[in-house]
Amino acid sequence: MVFVWIGVAGIWGGFHHGFVAAHETASAVSWSAISLLIAVAISYLLAASINSVLGKGRGQPLLIIRAISLAAFFLLVVSGNATITTLMLTEGVAMAIVVGLWVYAWQKEQPGGSLVLAAIFLSLLAAALKASSAQITLAGWEFDPNSLYHVAQMPGIWLMLIAIQRRADVMEEQPVWQSGGAAAPA
Repeated sequence: MVFVWIGVAGIWGGFHHGFVAAHETASAVSWSAISLLIAVAISYLLAASINSVLGKGRGQPLLIIRAISLAAFFLLVVSGNATITTLMLTEGVAMAIVVGLWVYAWQKEQPGGSLVLAAIFLSLLAAALKASSAQITLAGWEFDPNSLYHVAQMPGIWLMLIAIQRRADVMEEQPVWQSGGAAAPA
């Protein structure tokens, strides 16, 4: 579901930047919708990370924190007060928890932990590229910082998909007692 919501947000974002951004009122509504789509995608990423790293049915306090931050962001969007800053604050809490979970997985040598962290790091590099105000022209196409950011996000998203697929493959190969599905023999 993470990738579905990221995809929907990406398609809407492309439409927004290509056709809607020039119209002030429509742009504000469109940006709010994109922000909510991103928030939903991050919610799925958090829930999937909790289930994958801690196990199904665990991490309820983390989901409660997420529900509060998501509700706060939703209220900001509905009231017309959603900004990049509010998105970063509310979604930053969720992403900090995601990173913490995968650092824990990496420390416990769980399969795929390092790949997920690498994917997140690539996404952070993309954000740094956007903040740098870098611009390039390539084959007659001009890439502003926002365009570069979105293109630079692609390797991180691709690596995340690879990490999830590899983790699923490894987890299927483990005996039930090693994967946490049942108690280990004494």
